[in-house]
Amino acid sequence: MSKENEIIQMIKTILENQAMAETEVLLSSELYDDGIGLDSLCVAELSAMLEKSYGRDPYTSGNMPRTVEDIVTFYGDA
Repeated sequence: MSKENEIIQMIKTILENQAMAETEVLLSSELYDDGIGLDSLCVAELSAMLEKSYGRDPYTSGNMPRTVEDIVTFYGDA
């Protein structure tokens, strides 16, 4: 599975865990507010999942990704 698909699956898992409405997650999807609606708890969970899977994550590296593609690009797999 590509990193892109793994990251999208992580986001879908978080949405399911938080009982959020099922949402299509695309590279172009905005992560917050008007997008898929990640809140601070979801972001913390995503950050932990990314760190565990890839040894680093964009959030603790000082980046604030706005889209799914921003996260994928951070890992060089866009």
